[in-house]
Amino acid sequence: MRVRKLLRALMATLAVATPALAQKKLSKEEKAKLPRIAILEFKAAPDAWHGWRFGGWGNQMGTISNQLRDLFTTEIMEKGRGKIRVIERERLAEIREELNFQQSGEVDTSTVQKIGKLLGVKYVMTGKVTRFAYKEGGFGTGWGVGALVGKLTGDSTAGAVAGSVNVKKASFTGRLDIRLIEVETGEILGAWKDEDKVSDTSVKVAGTGAEVQYDEELVNKVFEPIVQRITPKLLRATVAAHDED
Repeated sequence: MRVRKLLRALMATLAVATPALAQKKLSKEEKAKLPRIAILEFKAAPDAWHGWRFGGWGNQMGTISNQLRDLFTTEIMEKGRGKIRVIERERLAEIREELNFQQSGEVDTSTVQKIGKLLGVKYVMTGKVTRFAYKEGGFGTGWGVGALVGKLTGDSTAGAVAGSVNVKKASFTGRLDIRLIEVETGEILGAWKDEDKVSDTSVKVAGTGAEVQYDEELVNKVFEPIVQRITPKLLRATVAAHDED
């Protein structure tokens, strides 16, 4: 009897500590019944880029979109394991030529429905980068103007830079707006917005202006916490809608 109690206690502890191990493995039939969602490309609002005078940030929206979609895919798969399925963005690329995506703002509902039907999904998530900005907090000027200095978080210089301008403190802010849409009806099942900030970052820039190079790590630092907070809300709305059908 005592051994049984100890075994039960051990199993309970393992179930709490490692829920993935305790989770029932779904059959093909059970997996087929799970709601399927596609994450569309993220677009930037026309006035999303504040402070980025140089550095090519505005031209990196395609890369940022892929980063955000990967962040959401990973987070949804981890938190929604056994509850939802996600279409890989490579599958979306296959139908890219069949549809015209709006190039700014949000993808309209009719386009979402077309995409969803082509993919065979019931739910689609659309996203918009409402803001991705930075604000300078102080400068230490140098006399030389040379090539761009490398990564924001690194110390290496690109090329021979006789002097540089150092942004001693800078704050980076980002905001995402997300919508969950049901493909069949076009109904918006949920809409969320969230923002985050990375501050007191030591940044090196070259020249006399604020020329900050594109940096993927910084994108993740700003937006990953937002993705982590929005994902549970997205999952609850998707599962609730699916259970009602």
